[in-house]
Amino acid sequence: MRSVLIIDDAGFDRTIIRTLLTQSGFNVIGEAENGKKGIKMALELLPDIITLDKMMPDMDGMEVLIELSTKNINSKIVLISGDDLSSIKNQALHLGAKYFLKKPISKSDLKEKLEGLFV
Repeated sequence: MRSVLIIDDAGFDRTIIRTLLTQSGFNVIGEAENGKKGIKMALELLPDIITLDKMMPDMDGMEVLIELSTKNINSKIVLISGDDLSSIKNQALHLGAKYFLKKPISKSDLKEKLEGLFV
């Protein structure tokens, strides 16, 4: 069972993502409500997958991506955003995200993308 860390400042979104993940057979090992805590938890927990919100108050998802890339974290990162701009998607992928998902996310899309990370 793949382990997942959720980094999202919105408790409601974390709950939805956690529910979708657990229903899809993933093991949510941690949740962080901001980027700084998320980075700390990623270094401690070493999850297989990190779901990362783009818009957060202390550090946005892009800043977290950059920071994690300097820490040699081997987690597969999926950026999740309400914005569907191709420039954001391209930047996220360039910075090391494996996928970009637009909110609201569906269970089938999330499961398909995350399972595809390890094929």
